[in-house]
Amino acid sequence: MAKNPTALVVDDEESIRFAFQRFFEGRNWRVATAATAAEGLAAFNRDRPQVVFLDIRLGDSNGLDVLEAIRRQDERAAVIVITAYGSMDAVARAVRNRAYDILIKPLDLEDAFKLACQCLEKPRPAPPLKDEFSIGEKGSPVVVGSSPRMQEVYKRIGKVAQSDCSVLIAGQTGTGKDLFACAIHWHSDRRDKPFIAVNCGALPESLIESELFGYVRGAFTGADSDRPGRFEAADGGTLFLDEVGEVPLNAQVKLLRAIDTKTIERLGSVKPINVDVRIIAATNRDLQKAIAEGQFRQDLYYRLAVVQIELPALGERKEDIVPLARHFLAELSRESRIPEISLAAQEMLANYQWPGNVRELRNAIEHAAIACRGPAVMPEHLPDAVRHARPAGPDAHDLAALDAFVDSVWTADAPPLYPPAEQHLQRAMIRRAMAQCDGNQTKVAQLLGMHRNTLRQKIAELGLESECKEE
Repeated sequence: MAKNPTALVVDDEESIRFAFQRFFEGRNWRVATAATAAEGLAAFNRDRPQVVFLDIRLGDSNGLDVLEAIRRQDERAAVIVITAYGSMDAVARAVRNRAYDILIKPLDLEDAFKLACQCLEKPRPAPPLKDEFSIGEKGSPVVVGSSPRMQEVYKRIGKVAQSDCSVLIAGQTGTGKDLFACAIHWHSDRRDKPFIAVNCGALPESLIESELFGYVRGAFTGADSDRPGRFEAADGGTLFLDEVGEVPLNAQVKLLRAIDTKTIERLGSVKPINVDVRIIAATNRDLQKAIAEGQFRQDLYYRLAVVQIELPALGERKEDIVPLARHFLAELSRESRIPEISLAAQEMLANYQWPGNVRELRNAIEHAAIACRGPAVMPEHLPDAVRHARPAGPDAHDLAALDAFVDSVWTADAPPLYPPAEQHLQRAMIRRAMAQCDGNQTKVAQLLGMHRNTLRQKIAELGLESECKEE
């Protein structure tokens, strides 16, 4: 590591600039700070920092404009983007301009420091600059959601869009896998080429091969002319295989060969046709289980899942429910006037579990838009399933376990009961949060609303170290 390296922090919040400065200077870094885009560019030119922390929302400019300006001067500068409001387009734009990484507020300064040290030890090569395209052009898929889970999805999509590797999008029915497939295509170099989607689950087994690979005249009864398939239609662009887990085994062999060799043969022909296609697949099935049951080829799975993106269920990102509802209401309103959503209706939307995910939410808002004739969507405008849902309460098993614990220590000469009972409940809450977040301490701390240092202390006190991931 360079001796006394320099970090530049560009953020319009004084408290964040001060926190960075105190934390990094305490670890022998020099720190320059700037509150505006103009100050940030001036400091970058003056100090030539090894690492730049750049907020997206600045008072006088968009931080991504600053990133682009830095790139025009220095293709290799390590710029870490920080934001609390990252959208799909913003993240993709940051990735295209080769941001080293993206940090989501509230920030953990230890994570920021580790990342800064990585920038010094493992500088990322700067690929040749590519032509940029504007954000929000007509046809760009609109993705709504700013929850931490969605921010991680945006980061992965922004990175994978810059490559040609195959992507497998997994998630429950209704989570919007087709929308995210379109977003990957839109933010890639293939955006001006075709995006061809095929629902593999909707095609009869007898037609799947002819749909994918096409056929020649006389290949079967009724084939009275040559017909190209979806691979040829997507040449130069992206082929989206929705519900790929439903492709029959005999067609999986030909699909694997087409991906491996980048050639296809129409049914009834042995003439190979070269195709340049980027594959994005999606499934709501557990393909590993399907492989174990002999219903899906393992080699095909590995070719499709070079990168796998897991979309969270809507119930796992509840903070996105109301923004999504407002978006759908604006989209569905037949008049220029867009109704508000009353607080009572918002509460009902937030309390419902949404087993049908985003698709069910959109249907519910369409129901409300039709029923609403006033200035605001009220609870009575929502579908019965939403209005009559019972709010999710504490797990009955946890409560029973706590009752059993209390009974086990409750005696006439027992010591004060509250401290051990509180510790028991803390252990249950943290263990459940760790299971939900796959042991990731940063995500657990965000979920529980505590600082990560506090969480670490609790984990040590409760003896839960073995259930955490190494970080």
